[in-house]
Amino acid sequence: MKTATKLTAFLLGLAAVFGAAYGVGQVTGPGTPAVEIHHDDPEHSNPEHDDPGAGSSLPGHGPDR
Repeated sequence: MKTATKLTAFLLGLAAVFGAAYGVGQVTGPGTPAVEIHHDDPEHSNPEHDDPGAGSSLPGHGPDR
């Protein structure tokens, strides 16, 4: 088999695979999240967790060397 024939066959096969994947994606549609997350729910808010400065143990400056 010549190189041009091999390359053409490869590109046609690759186009067929991507075309099939695109078709399957169009049929199945977008995925849905497993869990819905609502950050604006006041019942489940944690004020200590919402304030990034509260309880922070990061030093203001690095070590002096």
